[in-house]
Amino acid sequence: MNKVKVMLLLSIGVLLSLTTLTANVSDAFEYDYAAEKAFYASYSESEIKSNVMNSNHVLANHYDASVQYFVKDNLYYGRKGFSKTIGRTMMYFPIIEQYLKMYNLPDDLKHVVIVESHANPHATSHCGAKGLWQMMPETARRYGLVVNAQQDDRKDPRKSTEAAIQYLSYLYNFLNKDWTLAIAAYNCGEGRVKKAIRQANSYDYDKIKHLLPKQTQKYIPAILAAGYSINNYASYGVRAENTPYTLRFTNTVKVFDKLTFAEISSITNTPIGTVQKLNPSYSKGYVPTNKKGNYVILPSVSSNQLNSYLRRSNRYAVQMRF
Repeated sequence: MNKVKVMLLLSIGVLLSLTTLTANVSDAFEYDYAAEKAFYASYSESEIKSNVMNSNHVLANHYDASVQYFVKDNLYYGRKGFSKTIGRTMMYFPIIEQYLKMYNLPDDLKHVVIVESHANPHATSHCGAKGLWQMMPETARRYGLVVNAQQDDRKDPRKSTEAAIQYLSYLYNFLNKDWTLAIAAYNCGEGRVKKAIRQANSYDYDKIKHLLPKQTQKYIPAILAAGYSINNYASYGVRAENTPYTLRFTNTVKVFDKLTFAEISSITNTPIGTVQKLNPSYSKGYVPTNKKGNYVILPSVSSNQLNSYLRRSNRYAVQMRF
C-alpha cells in the first residue's frame, strides 16, 4: 500500500513539473511572439531609410542597408539589453548634450557612446579601453585625464565626455573638417584613416571605406542605427529600463580635498550605493586630493548640501549646474 502511495505521489509530482515547464515555455513563447508582433507592426525598411536619410544626422549621407540590420539587432533580437542602454542614456545624455552644446558640436555625436559602451561607464574592452567613450589610457592622458589605481577619469561621465569631445574636435579639424572621417578615425585611429586617404587620393569616405578595417566599415551604420533606435524605440514596443530620479537629475560639485564616499553619504544623507553609482571613476571609495579639482556627482538636493557643508567648513568647492 505504501509503495502504491509513493508511486502515486511521484506521478503527481512529475505531472506538476511538466505542467509548470509547459506553462513557462508557453509564457516565453507568448512573450517572444508579442515582441515580434510589436516589432514588425512598425518595421519598414523604406521608412527607416527615409527617416535616416532625411534627418540632419552628421552621418546620414552614408546610409546603407546594414543600418536595418543594426536597428533589428537593437530593437528586436537585443531588445532586453537595449532597454538597459536606453535607461542609462537618461542618466548620461543630458551630460553629453551639455558639453556638445558648450563646444558647439553636433548633438548626434552622443550616439557614439551607444555603440562604444552601451552608455555604460564601467564598460571595458579586451584591449584596455574604458568608460562611456572607450578611451585608451594614452589618449585619455593626452587630454588631461587621470588614469591610475585610485582614479580612472575615463569612467567619469563628465571628464571623459569633455576629453572625448576635444579628441573628436581634433580629428574633425585634422581630417578635412569631415565628421564621417573623424568618427571613423575615432574607431580605428587617425593614422589608419590618413593612410586610406593617401591610398585612394580622396577625402571621400565612400571611396576610402573599403581600405579601412571591417569593424570601422560597420561602425558608421551602427551609429546611424543607434540614433534611429534611441529616437524610435517606443514605436517598436521596447521600453526603457527604469532609472531612479535620483540618478537622472544630478548636479556636480568640484572638490579639492580628499573626501570619502562614507563622508559624502553622511553629509548629504545619500545612500552610499548612490554615491558609488554616480561616481564610478573613484575605485578606492574616496575622492582623491586634486589641486585642479575632482568632480563629485550627486542627486541635485544632495549636491546643494555638500556644497553648503564644504563652504561652512572653509573647504573650497565649486558647484556646477548642468
